[in-house]
Amino acid sequence: MSSAFLNPAAHLPFATVHLPFLINSLALFYNFGKSWKSDPGIIKASEEQKKKTIVELAETGSLDLSIFCSTCLIRKPIRSKHCAVCNRCIAKFDHHCPWVGNCVGSGNHRYFMGYLFFLLCMICWMMYGCICYWRIHCSTSYAKDGFWLYLTQIASCSPWMLWMFLNSVFHFMWVAVLIMCQLYQIAALGITTNERMNARRYKHFKVTATSIESPFNHGCFRNLADFFEIRCCGLFRPVTVDWTTQYTIEYDQTSGSGYQLV
Repeated sequence: MSSAFLNPAAHLPFATVHLPFLINSLALFYNFGKSWKSDPGIIKASEEQKKKTIVELAETGSLDLSIFCSTCLIRKPIRSKHCAVCNRCIAKFDHHCPWVGNCVGSGNHRYFMGYLFFLLCMICWMMYGCICYWRIHCSTSYAKDGFWLYLTQIASCSPWMLWMFLNSVFHFMWVAVLIMCQLYQIAALGITTNERMNARRYKHFKVTATSIESPFNHGCFRNLADFFEIRCCGLFRPVTVDWTTQYTIEYDQTSGSGYQLV
């Protein structure tokens, strides 16, 4: 391990400290930008298509609000939901995120996960930077003085730096909880946040007091491979689905088997 990490008072080398920080910053802004500006999976239809859909559903007696959006005047694909904030239907809707100013859906969910991951890394860098500052600029020793004396010393040395550290700890906790919840839903359950919260409203979910059985759950490894479209030089073959046009739980899986040794 680099001596810079063991002793922050030492010169912080570019290759092991500044370069990773720069790479993390670029990755964070890239994924934030994609989460913010990417199409989250807006379901679009022309006026002619809307009229045709209404007539077809009316003729078959299927003009049901569970499959028809009365605001967008479209047939809702499975896993989609109308966002009250954006006023549009989003394919594979997860939630509307005020932090990125956009819905999270089939088109940008992976970028949102990348944003959370690199945000968590950036918060860790912030906390590490605060510790480096204290060790370099504050005359104190945690091992020698103990926790409470150490705390008063760093607070008097730089109250602003202590505030930044505590603020970073707070944001680390909720971002960590959010990313763990997202990963649990993606990998273990194969569902979105919206589906987990409203599972009882959807006929294709089997809900008990302790579990949700999802037709989209194909096992942890396959769920992750499909979601992140992991290929690993052909080792994995993810199934890609256009959720903007998928209306049933049966979909073509000939594009791959989720994960498969070649």
